[in-house]
Amino acid sequence: MSAPLTILCAGAYGIRNAGDDLPLIALMDGLRTALPGRDLRFRALSRHPDEEDARLLGATLVPNLEYESGEAARGRWFRGLNPDDDPEPFERVQAEIAGCDLLVLGAGNALLDQTIGLLRGPVPLMALYGSLARMHGKPVMLYGMSVGPLRTEWGRNLSRQLIADAAVVTVRDSDSFALCRELLRRPREIHLLPDATLAVAPPEPGRGAQVLREENIELPEGLPLVAIGLRDLTRPLGEAANHQQEQAVLGLIERWRDRAAFLFIPQSTYREDDDRVLAARLAARAPLGARCFSIGERHHPLDLVALYGLAAVTVASRLHGAVFSAIAGTPPIGIDYLPKMRGFLDLLPGCHERLALDGLTVDALDDAVAHLLDDGPARRRRLSARVTELRRQAAKYATLAASEGLRARGGRA
Repeated sequence: MSAPLTILCAGAYGIRNAGDDLPLIALMDGLRTALPGRDLRFRALSRHPDEEDARLLGATLVPNLEYESGEAARGRWFRGLNPDDDPEPFERVQAEIAGCDLLVLGAGNALLDQTIGLLRGPVPLMALYGSLARMHGKPVMLYGMSVGPLRTEWGRNLSRQLIADAAVVTVRDSDSFALCRELLRRPREIHLLPDATLAVAPPEPGRGAQVLREENIELPEGLPLVAIGLRDLTRPLGEAANHQQEQAVLGLIERWRDRAAFLFIPQSTYREDDDRVLAARLAARAPLGARCFSIGERHHPLDLVALYGLAAVTVASRLHGAVFSAIAGTPPIGIDYLPKMRGFLDLLPGCHERLALDGLTVDALDDAVAHLLDDGPARRRRLSARVTELRRQAAKYATLAASEGLRARGGRA
């Protein structure tokens, strides 16, 4: 019998964000398909490992080197590396990396230096994991990453080294692909693939309706449903940007209050970034008579995909609101405020509407919704065909991981 193959994943796990969790689920499912009958052990470094997360993800979770909160991290290096620290957190992570067959870093925004210090921020954390893997002779896969913005020389240098040393590099958008090429001093293979979540198949019929029953939500019959997948833009962009988003969405609800229902679907339910707070604020400010409903509990990422499948159209500033909607076959309207949203929507020509945040108005959003609803069946057919092709491409993530994991074991199947 072949020895177990241990895959250790390090990404944005343990922060209750379905867009960060589903790539791990997709990779595990893909590896089980690529390596049938193989004893696979999945472990993940998590900021807040708990039983609920472990059960939802289907992996063994161990604490990473991040702090419990941003406040606790202020002015500190990673846990276990400060002069007055117990070294146990660092030693535990080192042992995890030493004991794996493949270290998978990502997916998502793992290489950006908006917050950075010598041993603080996403880029130094990924670089530290990569350095430990190199020290222990373990291959690294960069998994479905967005790379950048990289505004500091320190961030660029650490990213360059990590990309150059990795056994496999996969990115999810053309801007990241170009930046990787720009950073490298010597050419190497970089795989440009769709967002890793697109590897999953649409949920089974009836799953969305079951979630609504669990939430005690009864949608009105005969009205199109508009799914709303928003994040509060105050922290990344400031109060003015978020106010612009809120006013446009409230205006849309006002104009469609007698002709549509609205379902707020939270991607993140983390205490420092909870989409339900914004949803509650908008629902409270909605005009009298508007049919607004909000998902109140945390659900499996595929449950959220199923909820988007109940809608006729989606309005999303969350990237994975747009991605989950596309997987479910519902045309998205993407509020374009970061390159990652633009990069994803570019993969869906003729299947979406895109509104730049600086041009987001009630009129623009109203027109986009009306356009998608008028063109609904044709747009859905195009979207379904395109997502099927993207799913085929995204399956390559698991193929690459399986190949590298076996190579680390000397190619033994």
